Amino acid sequence: MFGNKYYKDDMIYVTQVTRNVLSLLGIWPPYNRRRTTGEKVWKYFLITMCNLLIYSVLIPGALYWLIEKRTHVRVRTVPLLLLGIMNICKYGNLVFHEKDIRRCLKHIEEDYRFVTSAKARDTMIESAKIGIRLVTLCAVFTYGSGFSFRLILPFAKGKIITAQNVTIRPLPSPAYFIFFDVQVSPTYELIFAIQILSGVLTWSITTGLCGLATIFVMHACGQLTILMNLMRNLVEKQGQENREVDRKLARMVEHQIRIRSFLQLVENTLQQVCVLELLGSTTVVCIVGYFILKEWENSSSIAMFSYFTVLMCMMVDMFMFCYTGEQLSVQAEKVARMSCVLEWYRLLDKKARAIVLVVIISNLPTKVTAGKIVDLSLKTYGDIIKTAVTYFNMLLKLTG
Repeated sequence: MFGNKYYKDDMIYVTQVTRNVLSLLGIWPPYNRRRTTGEKVWKYFLITMCNLLIYSVLIPGALYWLIEKRTHVRVRTVPLLLLGIMNICKYGNLVFHEKDIRRCLKHIEEDYRFVTSAKARDTMIESAKIGIRLVTLCAVFTYGSGFSFRLILPFAKGKIITAQNVTIRPLPSPAYFIFFDVQVSPTYELIFAIQILSGVLTWSITTGLCGLATIFVMHACGQLTILMNLMRNLVEKQGQENREVDRKLARMVEHQIRIRSFLQLVENTLQQVCVLELLGSTTVVCIVGYFILKEWENSSSIAMFSYFTVLMCMMVDMFMFCYTGEQLSVQAEKVARMSCVLEWYRLLDKKARAIVLVVIISNLPTKVTAGKIVDLSLKTYGDIIKTAVTYFNMLLKLTG
């Protein structure tokens, strides 16, 4: 056993972006110890504040949608309401599955702690680096598009002067308040800041979810690569003693079972939020694409740019989930092919027969799904784009 004394540093490096984001949401669990009383209080405080921020935008936005009579304005409010409902569901699901998230992180920590060799550790780190780049890219697109939509677009519209000579200052999100006038200072500035903070929260939920999925799936890809190396090592030497072959075979079987159990845990943890992300993003992409065409007709380049950044953000987020799922499937196929071309004839008959179960398990499908409905793969990503374009064309014909 190699005995990695740097496993704590490895975990900090692998989870750095996602840990920082989810810690602000009160979701990141301490996977190697219990929470102190102070940490529990801080956790519930953060969860309460996050829910208040989400509902402080969603409820006034829903009231605005109900009261507004103009159809085109109500249609423009739909994506914000959908995103708000999506984020409430995703955030609640992540809070509910905190124990499962802790178990997944504990599993990863144990893999780093009890890694079998320095080469295996390097393999895991290389796989994790891909995940870090993907999460960073997701964060850049998510926060960049969010700030452009909630800051640039309101300022680009400028103040609106009604026929009654009343000045209306736009908010990042349309809202209707029953008990006070939002246009009066400092109420306007306070509501503006709350809506921006709520936006930061929603972007963090998306980034954190993408980060968890990427960490878990790319770690599984690294473990599958190690499994391939164990398979090669099983038969690479001739004249091995029976005890040595038994030891290698046992390690390979244990590693394979551990990967399967980890992926099952990941599936149970993220399947609901993944299907929410895909379905919600598909709907938003369809509607935002319609807005871009309308802004093109109105020659509003700044508004069109803001909507385009939101469109790109949704596309990138969906791509991240599908790409990581595709990487897992590709790696699993390599393991399956490796198991089928093992030089089993170089082993004794009894030892060769023991490989049969390894081959069978290796050829079972290894994938991550969204709600056990669709597989996360590049094919699914293509189908999502086709679906969004189809509904986009229907929306154009209905409103044209």
